[in-house]
Amino acid sequence: MAIAMSVIKSSILDQSQKEILKDALLSYVSNLQKRFYKDSLITEELYHQKMKEIQDVVSSLHLNELYKM
Repeated sequence: MAIAMSVIKSSILDQSQKEILKDALLSYVSNLQKRFYKDSLITEELYHQKMKEIQDVVSSLHLNELYKM
């Protein structure tokens, strides 16, 4: 996944597409947190691994400014 993400550049996404991606990532994080904190379906190690992957995607696509809103 890291190799594919390094090829994608933020400039190919317009503002609307970035908003859709942000909403999708927030939904994914919410589901991930529910699976870890409420349902105890995933390990702490897996939870942190997935959160790191999300952080990498946000950073690679320069989406940080969307999360400041």
